[in-house]
Amino acid sequence: MTATRRADGSTKALLSTSPSVDVIVVNWNGGASVASAVKSAVRFGGRAIVVDNGSIDGSIDALRGEPGVVIMEMGWNAGFARACNAGAGSSEGDYIFLLNPDAEIVLGRPNDIVEAFQAFPDAGIVGPQIIDSEGESEPSVRRFPTVIDVLLYQIKLHRWARRIPPLRRYFMIGFDDSKPAYVDQVIGAAMVVRRSDWEAIGGMDDGFFLLFEDVDFCKRLADQGLRGVHWPALVVRHVGHESFRRIGHLRLQRLWNRSLMRYAWKHLGVGGTVLIALTIPLSLVLSLMLDIGRLPLVGRSAR
Repeated sequence: MTATRRADGSTKALLSTSPSVDVIVVNWNGGASVASAVKSAVRFGGRAIVVDNGSIDGSIDALRGEPGVVIMEMGWNAGFARACNAGAGSSEGDYIFLLNPDAEIVLGRPNDIVEAFQAFPDAGIVGPQIIDSEGESEPSVRRFPTVIDVLLYQIKLHRWARRIPPLRRYFMIGFDDSKPAYVDQVIGAAMVVRRSDWEAIGGMDDGFFLLFEDVDFCKRLADQGLRGVHWPALVVRHVGHESFRRIGHLRLQRLWNRSLMRYAWKHLGVGGTVLIALTIPLSLVLSLMLDIGRLPLVGRSAR
Protein backbone atom coordinates (compact mmCIF):
# COMPACT_ATOMS: atom_id res chain seq x y z
CA MET A 1 0.00 0.00 0.00
CA THR A 2 1.01 3.61 -0.48
CA ALA A 3 0.16 6.48 1.86
CA THR A 4 -1.57 9.50 0.36
CA ARG A 5 -2.47 12.85 1.87
CA ARG A 6 -6.12 13.58 2.63
CA ALA A 7 -7.86 16.93 2.29
CA ASP A 8 -7.55 17.45 6.06
CA GLY A 9 -3.76 16.96 5.96
CA SER A 10 -3.72 13.45 7.42
CA THR A 11 -2.61 10.37 5.51
CA LYS A 12 -4.52 7.27 4.60
CA ALA A 13 -3.36 4.06 2.96
CA LEU A 14 -4.90 3.20 -0.38
CA LEU A 15 -5.27 -0.23 -1.89
CA SER A 16 -2.31 -1.20 -4.06
CA THR A 17 -4.71 -2.38 -6.75
CA SER A 18 -6.53 0.28 -8.73
CA PRO A 19 -10.33 0.43 -8.66
CA SER A 20 -12.17 -0.33 -11.87
CA VAL A 21 -13.40 2.79 -13.65
CA ASP A 22 -15.63 2.96 -16.71
CA VAL A 23 -15.23 6.25 -18.56
CA ILE A 24 -18.40 7.03 -20.52
CA VAL A 25 -18.04 9.39 -23.47
CA VAL A 26 -21.26 10.45 -25.21
CA ASN A 27 -20.55 11.44 -28.80
CA TRP A 28 -22.62 13.40 -31.29
CA ASN A 29 -20.59 14.49 -34.29
CA GLY A 30 -17.66 15.17 -32.00
CA GLY A 31 -15.07 15.24 -34.77
CA ALA A 32 -11.45 14.48 -33.97
CA SER A 33 -11.77 15.55 -30.33
CA VAL A 34 -13.66 12.41 -29.31
CA ALA A 35 -10.62 10.26 -30.13
CA SER A 36 -8.52 12.42 -27.78
CA ALA A 37 -11.10 12.00 -25.02
CA VAL A 38 -11.18 8.23 -25.45
CA LYS A 39 -7.39 7.86 -25.57
CA SER A 40 -7.06 9.91 -22.40
CA ALA A 41 -9.56 7.60 -20.68
CA VAL A 42 -7.47 4.56 -21.61
CA ARG A 43 -4.24 6.27 -20.45
CA PHE A 44 -6.00 7.12 -17.19
CA GLY A 45 -6.50 3.42 -16.60
CA GLY A 46 -10.23 3.16 -17.28
CA ARG A 47 -12.29 1.25 -19.76
CA ALA A 48 -13.74 3.65 -22.32
CA ILE A 49 -17.39 3.24 -23.27
CA VAL A 50 -18.32 5.45 -26.21
CA VAL A 51 -22.05 5.96 -26.69
CA ASP A 52 -22.70 7.40 -30.13
CA ASN A 53 -25.89 9.40 -30.66
CA GLY A 54 -26.26 8.83 -34.38
CA SER A 55 -23.17 10.75 -35.54
CA ILE A 56 -22.79 11.26 -39.28
CA ASP A 57 -19.32 12.87 -39.31
CA GLY A 58 -17.35 9.61 -39.15
CA SER A 59 -16.01 10.46 -35.69
CA ILE A 60 -16.85 7.03 -34.34
CA ASP A 61 -15.17 5.06 -37.14
CA ALA A 62 -11.63 5.86 -36.03
CA LEU A 63 -12.32 4.20 -32.67
CA ARG A 64 -13.46 0.83 -33.95
CA GLY A 65 -11.16 -1.96 -32.87
CA GLU A 66 -9.23 0.20 -30.41
CA PRO A 67 -8.13 -1.84 -27.35
CA GLY A 68 -9.92 -0.96 -24.13
CA VAL A 69 -12.75 0.78 -26.01
CA VAL A 70 -16.38 -0.34 -26.15
CA ILE A 71 -18.67 1.31 -28.70
CA MET A 72 -22.43 1.53 -28.28
CA GLU A 73 -24.43 2.99 -31.17
CA MET A 74 -27.81 4.42 -30.28
CA GLY A 75 -28.69 4.92 -33.96
CA TRP A 76 -30.29 8.30 -33.29
CA ASN A 77 -29.74 11.39 -31.18
CA ALA A 78 -31.20 10.10 -27.93
CA GLY A 79 -29.95 13.00 -25.84
CA PHE A 80 -27.14 13.19 -23.33
CA ALA A 81 -28.87 11.77 -20.26
CA ARG A 82 -30.36 8.77 -22.05
CA ALA A 83 -27.01 7.98 -23.66
CA CYS A 84 -25.25 8.20 -20.28
CA ASN A 85 -27.77 5.76 -18.84
CA ALA A 86 -27.20 3.38 -21.73
CA GLY A 87 -23.44 3.50 -21.21
CA ALA A 88 -23.76 3.04 -17.45
CA GLY A 89 -26.09 0.10 -18.02
CA SER A 90 -23.37 -1.75 -19.92
CA SER A 91 -20.56 -0.80 -17.54
CA GLU A 92 -19.08 -2.98 -14.83
CA GLY A 93 -16.68 -0.68 -12.98
CA ASP A 94 -16.69 0.38 -9.34
CA TYR A 95 -16.91 3.98 -10.55
CA ILE A 96 -18.59 5.71 -13.47
CA PHE A 97 -16.64 8.63 -14.94
CA LEU A 98 -18.65 10.81 -17.34
CA LEU A 99 -16.39 12.66 -19.76
CA ASN A 100 -17.40 15.05 -22.54
CA PRO A 101 -16.15 14.24 -26.05
CA ASP A 102 -14.38 17.61 -26.18
CA ALA A 103 -12.51 16.95 -22.93
CA GLU A 104 -9.54 14.82 -21.96
CA ILE A 105 -8.06 13.61 -18.68
CA VAL A 106 -4.59 15.12 -18.31
CA LEU A 107 -3.71 14.35 -14.69
CA GLY A 108 -4.70 11.69 -12.20
CA ARG A 109 -5.12 7.96 -11.73
CA PRO A 110 -8.04 5.80 -10.58
CA ASN A 111 -6.71 5.77 -7.01
CA ASP A 112 -7.21 9.54 -6.90
CA ILE A 113 -10.92 8.82 -7.14
CA VAL A 114 -10.73 6.49 -4.16
CA GLU A 115 -8.85 9.10 -2.17
CA ALA A 116 -11.46 11.75 -2.92
CA PHE A 117 -14.31 9.61 -1.64
CA GLN A 118 -12.29 8.59 1.43
CA ALA A 119 -11.34 12.18 2.26
CA PHE A 120 -14.95 13.40 2.08
CA PRO A 121 -17.26 10.91 3.84
CA ASP A 122 -20.47 12.49 2.50
CA ALA A 123 -19.24 12.59 -1.09
CA GLY A 124 -21.66 11.38 -3.75
CA ILE A 125 -20.04 12.87 -6.83
CA VAL A 126 -16.52 14.09 -7.57
CA GLY A 127 -15.55 16.72 -10.11
CA PRO A 128 -11.99 17.38 -11.31
CA GLN A 129 -10.29 20.70 -11.85
CA ILE A 130 -11.11 21.91 -15.37
CA ILE A 131 -8.56 23.74 -17.50
CA ASP A 132 -8.91 25.24 -20.97
CA SER A 133 -6.76 24.67 -24.05
CA GLU A 134 -4.22 27.20 -22.72
CA GLY A 135 -3.96 25.47 -19.34
CA GLU A 136 -5.92 28.18 -17.54
CA SER A 137 -8.45 27.23 -14.89
CA GLU A 138 -12.10 27.08 -16.02
CA PRO A 139 -15.18 27.34 -13.77
CA SER A 140 -16.22 23.84 -12.75
CA VAL A 141 -18.49 24.29 -9.71
CA ARG A 142 -21.71 26.12 -8.93
CA ARG A 143 -24.31 26.35 -6.22
CA PHE A 144 -27.75 24.95 -6.88
CA PRO A 145 -29.75 27.60 -8.73
CA THR A 146 -32.46 29.54 -6.95
CA VAL A 147 -35.45 31.09 -8.70
CA ILE A 148 -33.71 34.49 -8.55
CA ASP A 149 -30.56 33.05 -10.14
CA VAL A 150 -32.56 31.59 -12.99
CA LEU A 151 -34.57 34.76 -13.61
CA LEU A 152 -31.37 36.82 -13.83
CA TYR A 153 -29.84 34.23 -16.14
CA GLN A 154 -32.88 34.24 -18.40
CA ILE A 155 -32.52 37.95 -19.08
CA LYS A 156 -28.79 37.44 -19.86
CA LEU A 157 -27.42 39.24 -16.83
CA HIS A 158 -25.07 36.31 -16.18
CA ARG A 159 -22.62 38.06 -18.51
CA TRP A 160 -22.14 40.62 -15.72
CA ALA A 161 -22.24 38.11 -12.87
CA ARG A 162 -19.29 39.63 -11.02
CA ARG A 163 -21.33 42.78 -10.39
CA ILE A 164 -24.54 41.04 -9.27
CA PRO A 165 -24.45 39.47 -5.76
CA PRO A 166 -26.95 36.61 -6.38
CA LEU A 167 -25.04 35.55 -9.48
CA ARG A 168 -21.69 35.89 -7.75
CA ARG A 169 -23.01 33.39 -5.23
CA TYR A 170 -24.49 31.09 -7.89
CA PHE A 171 -21.31 31.00 -9.98
CA MET A 172 -19.15 30.77 -6.84
CA ILE A 173 -16.96 33.58 -8.12
CA GLY A 174 -13.80 33.69 -6.05
CA PHE A 175 -13.83 29.95 -5.33
CA ASP A 176 -10.31 28.59 -4.80
CA ASP A 177 -10.21 25.63 -7.16
CA SER A 178 -6.68 24.67 -6.11
CA LYS A 179 -8.06 23.08 -2.92
CA PRO A 180 -10.46 20.15 -2.39
CA ALA A 181 -13.86 21.22 -1.10
CA TYR A 182 -17.51 20.25 -0.79
CA VAL A 183 -19.65 22.00 -3.42
CA ASP A 184 -23.28 21.88 -4.51
CA GLN A 185 -22.73 20.81 -8.10
CA VAL A 186 -19.91 19.89 -10.41
CA ILE A 187 -20.28 20.44 -14.14
CA GLY A 188 -21.25 17.57 -16.39
CA ALA A 189 -18.18 17.91 -18.63
CA ALA A 190 -16.35 15.59 -16.23
CA MET A 191 -17.67 13.94 -13.08
CA VAL A 192 -17.27 10.68 -11.20
CA VAL A 193 -19.84 8.74 -9.19
CA ARG A 194 -19.86 5.39 -7.43
CA ARG A 195 -21.74 2.74 -9.33
CA SER A 196 -23.73 1.94 -6.18
CA ASP A 197 -24.92 5.56 -5.86
CA TRP A 198 -25.71 5.80 -9.56
CA GLU A 199 -27.91 2.73 -9.32
CA ALA A 200 -29.47 3.83 -6.01
CA ILE A 201 -30.96 7.00 -7.55
CA GLY A 202 -31.70 5.45 -10.92
CA GLY A 203 -29.02 7.20 -12.98
CA MET A 204 -29.79 10.36 -14.89
CA ASP A 205 -33.30 11.58 -15.62
CA ASP A 206 -33.57 10.91 -19.35
CA GLY A 207 -36.43 13.38 -19.55
CA PHE A 208 -33.62 15.93 -19.95
CA PHE A 209 -32.49 15.87 -23.58
CA LEU A 210 -29.58 18.26 -23.06
CA LEU A 211 -28.65 20.68 -20.25
CA PHE A 212 -29.58 20.57 -16.54
CA GLU A 213 -29.29 16.79 -16.41
CA ASP A 214 -26.05 17.20 -14.43
CA VAL A 215 -27.60 19.78 -12.08
CA ASP A 216 -30.60 17.53 -11.50
CA PHE A 217 -28.33 14.54 -10.87
CA CYS A 218 -26.27 16.44 -8.27
CA LYS A 219 -29.45 17.74 -6.64
CA ARG A 220 -31.00 14.29 -6.39
CA LEU A 221 -27.81 12.99 -4.79
CA ALA A 222 -27.85 15.94 -2.38
CA ASP A 223 -31.44 15.14 -1.45
CA GLN A 224 -30.12 11.75 -0.33
CA GLY A 225 -27.41 13.37 1.80
CA LEU A 226 -24.62 12.90 -0.76
CA ARG A 227 -22.62 15.99 -1.63
CA GLY A 228 -20.48 17.15 -4.52
CA VAL A 229 -16.71 17.38 -4.14
CA HIS A 230 -14.19 19.41 -6.11
CA TRP A 231 -10.98 17.36 -6.33
CA PRO A 232 -8.05 19.12 -8.07
CA ALA A 233 -5.77 16.05 -8.00
CA LEU A 234 -7.80 15.09 -11.08
CA VAL A 235 -7.40 17.52 -13.97
CA VAL A 236 -9.39 17.56 -17.18
CA ARG A 237 -8.74 19.78 -20.19
CA HIS A 238 -12.02 20.96 -21.72
CA VAL A 239 -11.72 22.69 -25.05
CA GLY A 240 -15.35 23.35 -24.56
CA HIS A 241 -18.67 24.09 -26.13
CA GLU A 242 -17.80 22.92 -29.65
CA SER A 243 -21.26 21.46 -30.24
CA PHE A 244 -22.91 24.49 -28.67
CA ARG A 245 -21.05 26.86 -30.98
CA ARG A 246 -22.60 25.09 -33.95
CA ILE A 247 -26.07 25.42 -32.46
CA GLY A 248 -26.26 29.18 -31.92
CA HIS A 249 -27.96 31.24 -29.19
CA LEU A 250 -31.60 30.83 -30.22
CA ARG A 251 -31.59 27.08 -30.69
CA LEU A 252 -29.55 26.63 -27.53
CA GLN A 253 -32.02 28.82 -25.62
CA ARG A 254 -34.90 26.60 -26.76
CA LEU A 255 -33.05 23.52 -25.48
CA TRP A 256 -32.17 25.39 -22.29
CA ASN A 257 -35.78 26.46 -21.67
CA ARG A 258 -37.10 22.95 -22.16
CA SER A 259 -34.66 21.49 -19.64
CA LEU A 260 -34.95 24.46 -17.29
CA MET A 261 -38.70 24.02 -17.02
CA ARG A 262 -38.28 20.34 -16.14
CA TYR A 263 -35.69 21.20 -13.49
CA ALA A 264 -37.85 23.99 -12.09
CA TRP A 265 -40.91 21.75 -11.84
CA LYS A 266 -38.89 19.14 -9.98
CA HIS A 267 -36.91 21.39 -7.64
CA LEU A 268 -38.07 25.03 -7.56
CA GLY A 269 -41.76 24.72 -6.73
CA VAL A 270 -44.93 25.70 -8.57
CA GLY A 271 -44.55 29.43 -7.97
CA GLY A 272 -40.95 29.45 -9.16
CA THR A 273 -41.87 27.43 -12.23
CA VAL A 274 -44.61 29.90 -13.18
CA LEU A 275 -42.27 32.89 -12.78
CA ILE A 276 -39.60 31.23 -14.90
CA ALA A 277 -42.15 30.31 -17.58
CA LEU A 278 -43.02 34.00 -17.91
CA THR A 279 -39.42 34.78 -18.90
CA ILE A 280 -39.31 32.34 -21.82
CA PRO A 281 -40.55 34.72 -24.57
CA LEU A 282 -38.07 37.41 -23.50
CA SER A 283 -35.22 34.88 -23.32
CA LEU A 284 -35.89 33.88 -26.94
CA VAL A 285 -35.97 37.47 -28.14
CA LEU A 286 -32.70 38.25 -26.37
CA SER A 287 -31.09 35.11 -27.79
CA LEU A 288 -32.13 36.07 -31.30
CA MET A 289 -30.54 39.49 -30.75
CA LEU A 290 -27.31 37.83 -29.61
CA ASP A 291 -27.32 35.69 -32.76
CA ILE A 292 -27.82 38.75 -34.93
CA GLY A 293 -24.98 40.49 -33.12
CA ARG A 294 -22.80 37.36 -33.46
CA LEU A 295 -21.84 37.55 -29.81
CA PRO A 296 -20.04 34.54 -28.27
CA LEU A 297 -22.03 31.93 -26.36
CA VAL A 298 -19.84 32.20 -23.27
CA GLY A 299 -19.47 35.51 -21.47
CA ARG A 300 -16.04 36.01 -19.88
CA SER A 301 -17.42 38.17 -17.06
CA ALA A 302 -19.16 35.20 -15.49
CA ARG A 303 -15.81 33.57 -14.75
